[in-house]
Amino acid sequence: MLLVLALAPAQAFACKCLASYPVCREVASSDVVFIGTVESVEPAFLDPWHWRDASSSIPVDEIERLRRDESPEGAARLKAIYLKMLGEVTDDEKRELEVAVTHRQVEAAFNSIASGGRRARLRVQTMFHEAKDDDDKDAKKDDDDIKPGEEKVLTVWTGRGDCGIDFQAGETYLVYAGNDEETGKLETSICYRTKRLTDAGADLAYLHFFRDGGKMSSRLEGFVTSERKQERPTRIDAVEAPAAGLVVGLTWDGGTRYTRTGADGRFVFDGLASGAYQVSVYDATFPRVMKALAGPEKVDVGEKGCAAAFLVVAPLKHP
Repeated sequence: MLLVLALAPAQAFACKCLASYPVCREVASSDVVFIGTVESVEPAFLDPWHWRDASSSIPVDEIERLRRDESPEGAARLKAIYLKMLGEVTDDEKRELEVAVTHRQVEAAFNSIASGGRRARLRVQTMFHEAKDDDDKDAKKDDDDIKPGEEKVLTVWTGRGDCGIDFQAGETYLVYAGNDEETGKLETSICYRTKRLTDAGADLAYLHFFRDGGKMSSRLEGFVTSERKQERPTRIDAVEAPAAGLVVGLTWDGGTRYTRTGADGRFVFDGLASGAYQVSVYDATFPRVMKALAGPEKVDVGEKGCAAAFLVVAPLKHP
């Protein structure tokens, strides 16, 4: 039954994104990137966190009766109930329901609108990126700031299926969203890197430098592995046989920085200027013992971009 299907959370196949991009590329391809707190999720009966509460307030018995009532008055009353259930809809969606005359047309319009997913109303706390129509690259970063006393609220749409974000009222998110060319809606999904702010630590480091770092806004990331026979990973893929705990050195004209690889063999350097760098890997005892294991590998870093390095060391010997 259509109404039952509409009220229940969507059951879908596991989401398969066509591509997953590192944070810097996602920022460049998104129309907005911001931190925001969810004020509401509509339609309420599609909210996976509260759909049972929302569905309890829907006049199911009356809807079932009206669906059997073939009179114009029955269709009009059914249309009114559906409009109330859908909440604040776009003008085009409202017209889609308003022009429906027969019961079949009303049901089809309601199903079409409900299939568009959920909309979350978010109060913006920090705006990291907002595409400008004039593409003014010289615009000051203060133009994107939310100043004290100001309020900015954005409505972001997300699908009902497994690719959708289960926005929860009161929760704060790091949101990447793009404008749909046909509908003009801001849309997001798990393929956009949108996530709870609590889970966004790695992204926030880059976004801090992106917004406030000026010329020092780029990132270099990569992996160290002891398995040479594998495809070179993308910037966010895992590697086989990750080499954990090793020291990675980054050098350039006038400077040197160091970090250690994590359990996944990954390393990250943020707050870099564009230019030419060299990456080397040292034994975990560095700097007490100067034992180079790989590199130096030359890497070019672009402005406000992400560069990648993939280094292979000999299999580590454990006592």
